[in-house]
Amino acid sequence: MDSWISPNVGEDTEPGASLRSVLESVGPVMLTVLDAPPGGLRKRVLRTVIHDAADPLPDGTGSVLLLVGADAEAPETVETAREAAGAGYVAAVVKLRGGNGRVLARAAREAGVTLLTTPDDAAWRQVDALLSSALGASGAGEGSPGADTASGDELFTLANALAGAVGGPVVIEDLEQHVLAYSTLPGQPIDEFRRRGILDRRVPVLAEQVRQYRDVLNAPGMLRLPPLGDEELPRAAVAIRAGDLPLGTIWVIEGQSRIDAAGERALADGARLAALHMLRRRSGPEIELQAREQALRGALEGAASEADTRTRLGLSEGTAVTLVGLAPPAANSDTAALTARAGTAVARHWSAVQPEAAVASTARAVYVLVPEGADGAVRRLAAQTLTVVERVLGLRMRAALSRASADLGQIPLLRAEADDILRVIAADPRAPAVADLADAHARVLLAHVADELARLPRLRHPGIDAMLAHDRDHGTAYAVSVTAWLDAVGSFGDAARRLHVHPNTMKYRLRRARELFGLDLDDADDRLSCWIQLRLATTPPEESPGRTH
Repeated sequence: MDSWISPNVGEDTEPGASLRSVLESVGPVMLTVLDAPPGGLRKRVLRTVIHDAADPLPDGTGSVLLLVGADAEAPETVETAREAAGAGYVAAVVKLRGGNGRVLARAAREAGVTLLTTPDDAAWRQVDALLSSALGASGAGEGSPGADTASGDELFTLANALAGAVGGPVVIEDLEQHVLAYSTLPGQPIDEFRRRGILDRRVPVLAEQVRQYRDVLNAPGMLRLPPLGDEELPRAAVAIRAGDLPLGTIWVIEGQSRIDAAGERALADGARLAALHMLRRRSGPEIELQAREQALRGALEGAASEADTRTRLGLSEGTAVTLVGLAPPAANSDTAALTARAGTAVARHWSAVQPEAAVASTARAVYVLVPEGADGAVRRLAAQTLTVVERVLGLRMRAALSRASADLGQIPLLRAEADDILRVIAADPRAPAVADLADAHARVLLAHVADELARLPRLRHPGIDAMLAHDRDHGTAYAVSVTAWLDAVGSFGDAARRLHVHPNTMKYRLRRARELFGLDLDDADDRLSCWIQLRLATTPPEESPGRTH
């Protein structure tokens, strides 16, 4: 069997790429040589062929055969390997799925075909894309239809160069945590997190991981990050930027020796080079979306002037805008991770249905700035967005609509309005999925009152606190009885029916509440004050403070 060694210098003078060089580009995590005939790794590869066992085997001169769905232990797969040799195939890829593939490997070797294995959980489309990318890097121009070969080789070369400079394996990712390239130097340490990222071509989305990405993108230079689990190795990372525009990140597993100052400089230089390569790969519309996101983010944070925001978003003078805020239900503990996943889907949807809109994501919400248009149109598009996100991600979100304003300097206030609405509709499962302030005014008002009472406890009615404490300590029901009476607008009969007690019981409880806790329920202002505090005190924590019954 040929060993995993660097390709000879003279091998690249013929058409295509040597199988050895292709395998080095892809790396041993995705493809492993199970067996190879003498000289098998020096054969030239031109393309990949995805083969279904039910179809006849096409001509495969200079091809790598992907045996999708094949059983490595089945006699028919052995026969296919022999046929592949006669059809000109250089190598075949199979999943072992618990088998050892020895019979198949021996048959392939005897026939003159190199047998490669890929992990059982690897997606075939990723195997095909990686092989096609490696072939595209060498100029072997026939990848599988639809394979992406656009300058990925430059990033793979950069990843290897950085790994050599800093002494640890490197991964280059975009903002959506897709793995664009990774180092393939021999002897690199690997953990399950890196393995999964390479196999899936995307890093698993975790709440802690989202926070780490946010920290890296906000850091001015290299940032060291602790492991997220017992089996994960420590990492260092640096943001990839084009000016102020973030494009992605570079991650390095630190070995026993930490990255020194020279390694940090190499990472900074590598990030600048990666930005050039990534910009070259991006389409004009994608770059425009990112630029508009940055402009909206600055406006949301109040960091940009009205004139600057108007210019960067291409809005004419006097154009009114509405801000749409979207967030997952408040019951979710991993809001940041869910919002990060939704942000991309929302941006893509709005770029298709309303290209003039701008989309920006934060840790808690996704915001869409929509120019002009009737409220009905914005509401309809917001509802459509919720449907798209649920269909694509399986995630139910809520949408809040701000008022319209032609003053772009008011965008931070529009955000505060949308946030107020989201706060109450995301917490109440019975609230409308799309709402403006008119739909949620009472609940928003009560939420602000609750905030103020929490900030200034001295404003609270001492009798209400005493009554709640008495109920907790003695098992009485004074608070719920007073609340029911206030909800019933002073009707003892209606209040009694709500609590399933006799009206005389209600009268007794109200009289005792007045005597014990000093409640003046004959005064309209005192009634309102007591009712508000009781409503806030008896609203379950997981629901909006302004929930109606």
